Amino acid sequence: MRLPTTAAASLLAGILILACAPVPTPPPTAVQAGAPPILAGASARDREAAARGARIVDEVCAGCHAVRATGASPYAPAPPFRDVVTRRSLEDLETAMAQGLLTPHPDMPSFTFRATEIDDLIAYLDTLRQDGPR
Repeated sequence: MRLPTTAAASLLAGILILACAPVPTPPPTAVQAGAPPILAGASARDREAAARGARIVDEVCAGCHAVRATGASPYAPAPPFRDVVTRRSLEDLETAMAQGLLTPHPDMPSFTFRATEIDDLIAYLDTLRQDGPR
């Protein structure tokens, strides 16, 4: 009878050791790696919107524009987003997106975004403002 008790005690000790082990942190995703701090003091809803906006710019804009707080644009004539948010207000950018993103720049394609996408894009662009999110 002593063997089953010893085995049970060993098993219990092993479970307790594993339960106390630190949980490994997963590596950052591509969006997290170079992303600005997304509204550290903001609500979960605002952080989620900014994260969705970051995914949109990664998919739609990052081929030409620098979409993070640092780095050069892959296409030199395309301004980095961190510069765009210093030259134009978020309200102006929101209006431009709502009307269909049209530019006199011949190399930039036109874009049409849904209202929810515009909200997410503005939430992300707000994270790039040097004076902090509004």
